[in-house]
Amino acid sequence: MGQKVLVILVGVLFNSADVMKSGKQKRTEIMEKRRARMPVKKSFDIYAMPAPAGAVMADREILRHNNTYSLLPLFYVDHAFNCRDCGCAQIWTGKQQKWWYEIMQGDINSLAVRCRPCRKKEQQRKKLAREIHLSGLAAKYKY
Repeated sequence: MGQKVLVILVGVLFNSADVMKSGKQKRTEIMEKRRARMPVKKSFDIYAMPAPAGAVMADREILRHNNTYSLLPLFYVDHAFNCRDCGCAQIWTGKQQKWWYEIMQGDINSLAVRCRPCRKKEQQRKKLAREIHLSGLAAKYKY
């Protein structure tokens, strides 16, 4: 009998709707009030931007192989760089970039660093080093 009286008294003294809310419910209520006071902002769609003149459009569906948190490119523009080996100024065209990223499926974060002749020299150097390494392994592990 004593417990029933206590419950009735608590219900009379306090508004039972306020007493019975959890912290999560109170936070949700507060956030809803804040959102109602905030002005609605227009969202900015980065993918609705026009491409600059001379840009090559990117196919974002083909670029899905890149596991990246950053935005995929909408287009490729010419990129100027200096060769890492000989230092000559070069331009990596949008067409070359499209081939590298979409056809060859190169990493989207990679950039050109060598001119064509220096790139060919580096490929030959690596090929020769690989052949020497493999011939050394073959000589070491004769069966």
